[in-house]
Amino acid sequence: MTKCLIFDLDGTLIRLPIRYEILQKNLKSFFQTEDNLSPLIPSIIDQAKNNQNIIDEAFKIVCDEELIATETLEEIEGLHDVIKYVASKNYTISLVTMQCKRSLEIILKKLNLEENFSSILTRDDYPDRLQQIQKTCESLNLIPSDVTMIGDRIHDINSANQANCKSILVNRDDIDSKKLIELINIL
Repeated sequence: MTKCLIFDLDGTLIRLPIRYEILQKNLKSFFQTEDNLSPLIPSIIDQAKNNQNIIDEAFKIVCDEELIATETLEEIEGLHDVIKYVASKNYTISLVTMQCKRSLEIILKKLNLEENFSSILTRDDYPDRLQQIQKTCESLNLIPSDVTMIGDRIHDINSANQANCKSILVNRDDIDSKKLIELINIL
């Protein structure tokens, strides 16, 4: 039985209009490569050859673009209704994101959601979705089968499956509170 819902942020609860063309250009220049850096976070780690200083510098480039995007973010229609509904069902609510902590703080403040999550992990904590899910389970003392990950990418779902959690895949281009609540009600 699901006791905890772990939400992904971008594409699930909000739309963060990151200028990926500019980000790719800046990262390609930083790494002096013409390679397409996709998927972004694993590609950065690979290009940096696991050198933490280089990873940190590259992540700062990404964070700078995320901070710009916070100025024009869009929440999904009915976001607060979803949070209220989930809380009314006594689910523990957690958040994982590949955004940086600084941009997340701005987003949560802007949307007045600072107090709604029992656990929050960002790319700065763990740059891997599987680790984020596992650490959320550990920190809340939950067994994975009691946790459902809700995300917009197949990687979210695969990571949840690897962690032995349930999962819900949402369509980032067609998500609103009614659709999200319907999916949650299936649990």
